[in-house]
Amino acid sequence: MTQGKVLGGSSSINGMCWTRATIDQYDSLERLGNPGWNFKSLFKWAQNQISLGVNAKAEAHGYNGKVNVGFPQPYEAAVVIGHLVTAARAAIPDLAANPDVASGNPNGAARFQFSIKPSDATASTPGGNIRSSSANAYIYPSLLEKPNLVILVEHQATRLVWQEKSTSLSRASGVKFIATPLPQAAPGPEFIVNIVNEAIVASGAIGSPHFLELSGVGDPRILKKVGIPVQVDLPAVGTNLQDQALNTVIYAITPDAPASEYTILNGALTPAVAFVDIEQVLGAKWARAMGKDLVESIPARAKAIVSSGAFTTPVIEFSMAVSQPTFGDRLIGTAFWNLIPQWRGTVHVKSNNPSVHSELDPQFFIGHDIDIYLKGNATRLARKIFGTSPLKEYVVAELVPGLTAIPNNASDIQWQNYVTSGYSAVLHPIGTVPMLPQKDGGAVGPDLVVYGTSNVRVVDSSILPVQISAHLSSTVYGIAEKAVDMIRGH
Repeated sequence: MTQGKVLGGSSSINGMCWTRATIDQYDSLERLGNPGWNFKSLFKWAQNQISLGVNAKAEAHGYNGKVNVGFPQPYEAAVVIGHLVTAARAAIPDLAANPDVASGNPNGAARFQFSIKPSDATASTPGGNIRSSSANAYIYPSLLEKPNLVILVEHQATRLVWQEKSTSLSRASGVKFIATPLPQAAPGPEFIVNIVNEAIVASGAIGSPHFLELSGVGDPRILKKVGIPVQVDLPAVGTNLQDQALNTVIYAITPDAPASEYTILNGALTPAVAFVDIEQVLGAKWARAMGKDLVESIPARAKAIVSSGAFTTPVIEFSMAVSQPTFGDRLIGTAFWNLIPQWRGTVHVKSNNPSVHSELDPQFFIGHDIDIYLKGNATRLARKIFGTSPLKEYVVAELVPGLTAIPNNASDIQWQNYVTSGYSAVLHPIGTVPMLPQKDGGAVGPDLVVYGTSNVRVVDSSILPVQISAHLSSTVYGIAEKAVDMIRGH
């Protein structure tokens, strides 16, 4: 699973798509037992964007923050994006145009916003469409402003050092680190930096449980198996892994189809998006039957939370784009995935050597049948979009999955076999150090402090206990800004 092992983390390598989840999804964090975690409080901290283009809702954004968000300039794909949005709206019942998928209501078809600094289209020598990452938004400007900020590149934190236990809570006194070793290699000499107040763990949904388990925080059965002394008995660490699984449909298009001149360097890879709810995928009758079955299968405590906004919450994302390969046909297509899958995986250490990667088991498509049924029908719907005007006038042939492999009269089983036999990870992992009451399987409380410790906080996507109908970066920025306020004692 790809991770951003670079300054800025995954914000330096991701697709730059900028969206937010639904208001209900953010409010559910509070209803799950985390006072102060709701849409209003996160929204307060997530407004750190500027440079928005046309059609965005001004009230959904800030203009004095550090992260730049906008549309690429010049917007060369305007025609094809319009065709993608028009066809999606024609093919999907009641799908409206959405002027701003970062407003707390992502349902609809829209142009993506991106975390970029757009080009100055009016300048004589325009430059820009530059990635706006946490590195160039937060870190680089601070290097000269904050003499107490020291960053060691090509080094890796390996474990926490603990004070001798004198209370029921463990207190970290230092962090051990090494020069970054080659994968699977023996680590070099260890160094220690002392902790004055607290340690902030921000290694992401894969890296944070890895670091905590190396530090002796986790399930004693797993730690003892690899020879790690148990410091804090906390079985929730490394459980509850949630990532999404991606499939595609791809078409060859005519040479006269409108161009989309985006590359990974000068702009967005996926200029159009449709966030679709369960009724729009399955129809009202089947959606309500599936929703009822799902609600009845979960613990009573979660029923009201799941039911709140259940039928208006987007469950599938279609990210659509045109590309021009170096060789061969021009292509158009969509990548799509279940936004809130029911499967749950794990990530756990398999060695006490920090250079040995944790064992990752996402458990894709294992669990509730609704995930496979929903994805199979979403694939049908994707084909319908590209068979709808004005897109169908440009389509020459379906390349993936292809009509030979999956004919138009294919059964549910054929569609489901396709989605479960050829998918990849979306790389939106969350949940492995979940923010929940400890009795409900939590690893951190609403103050982000790891249970059983007095001064170790986790600040990244691993604290989200449930998936959201959004790309993660804007939410993680909100989590980080809220954490800063907590650390300052406000």
